[in-house]
Amino acid sequence: MNLKIVIKNTTCTLLKPWLNVFNQDKELPSRRYDLDWLRVLAFGLLIFYHTGMLYSENWGFHFKSQYLSSDVENVMLLLSPWRMGLIWFISGVALRFIVARFNLGMFLTTRSVKILLPLLFGIWFIVPIQLYAQMSQEASLAMGFWQFYSQFFDLTNPLFERYQAGIWPHVDVNHLWYLRSLWQFTLLLVLAMPLLHHATVHTIITRLCGRSLFTVFIVLLLPLCILKLSWPSDTFRYPMGALFLLYGYLLAWQPAFYSQPLRHWQALLVVFILGYLVVVLGYHMIWQNPAASQWQITSIDMLYTAQRLVGVLLMLALAQRFLNHYHPKLALLNCAVFPFYLLHQSVIIGLAYYFSPLQLGPWLEPTLIILFTFGLCALVCWGLSYGALLRPLFGMKANYQHAKLETAYLKRIGMLVGGVAILPMALRLMF
Repeated sequence: MNLKIVIKNTTCTLLKPWLNVFNQDKELPSRRYDLDWLRVLAFGLLIFYHTGMLYSENWGFHFKSQYLSSDVENVMLLLSPWRMGLIWFISGVALRFIVARFNLGMFLTTRSVKILLPLLFGIWFIVPIQLYAQMSQEASLAMGFWQFYSQFFDLTNPLFERYQAGIWPHVDVNHLWYLRSLWQFTLLLVLAMPLLHHATVHTIITRLCGRSLFTVFIVLLLPLCILKLSWPSDTFRYPMGALFLLYGYLLAWQPAFYSQPLRHWQALLVVFILGYLVVVLGYHMIWQNPAASQWQITSIDMLYTAQRLVGVLLMLALAQRFLNHYHPKLALLNCAVFPFYLLHQSVIIGLAYYFSPLQLGPWLEPTLIILFTFGLCALVCWGLSYGALLRPLFGMKANYQHAKLETAYLKRIGMLVGGVAILPMALRLMF
């Protein structure tokens, strides 16, 4: 028998459980405009949240303003429990739709380039300003940014001896950790897909979604609580993100799940407000109290974990209630999410570093930072509308409408170049 035929047949047999999952020949659910709006708003809130991190007195950040206050932490606790859980959930829903449109090879290739190419560009050309500001404040760095940046590419430079955490020494992801984890979690999700798409799993999830909202809440909360009790706090965001991604993937096509929060959105809002007030009280009386007992700390940890899930369910309900409609600008806003996300924290910290000597005051400084951040990110997005080759570096689709060569040919070339560029980093992230 021909060896090539044997290898091909063996490969198809081994991959059959995964091949059956992808590119399914069935009608997809209609587009979820509520989740599109929620994605835009969730990433937009990051600008306000990370600006607040400049002024929080007790929370660590790469750079700090001179106008520190613990009061800003009360406001940030309104967003802090659920903001990333919501982003991960929406990412899981998006993955479910993408899986149904592509075959296995195309899915892995396109998602890797889509995620890792902006990450590669970001860690070398967007994030360094954050390290410069941090080192200037912590280590009294006595050099200009461009002199610093010329040394940034030297991985053995003793200047960065105290800053060695990164994909490569001192070349860290900072706020782009979400992209690194999204790619890693996507690979794990692919490995688990034969199980996730098994008929028995589908039946269990469908039956669960038909239960009361309280039952669904408890079932989703238990794994989060177990993780919180068993995982170190400083890295808890990773398994938490993976779990919410899994929730989004499994519940993406479950109408009964979405109808439950929508039906009880007012009750969820009341629970969320009460939970927020208790979290703020516990934050000051327990988390900020060195004499707090372990059971008190564990209790507030569990409450905070529950608030994560309540917040995500409430946002899903409010989006369905008030945002489930099409708008001509929605596609444009969704396209801008990726470059805004890539740029926003570096712009925030760069502006804070520049404004710091000006002593603008505790109200004018953050106001200007927020306005300039939105403005500068929007300006870059506008510029990218004319730059076909630069758009993939910011997670946007390349614009070939003015190209002389055929679009399909350019896409293949772009995918090949992108795949070669990300390969060293992909291997490093895996091994």
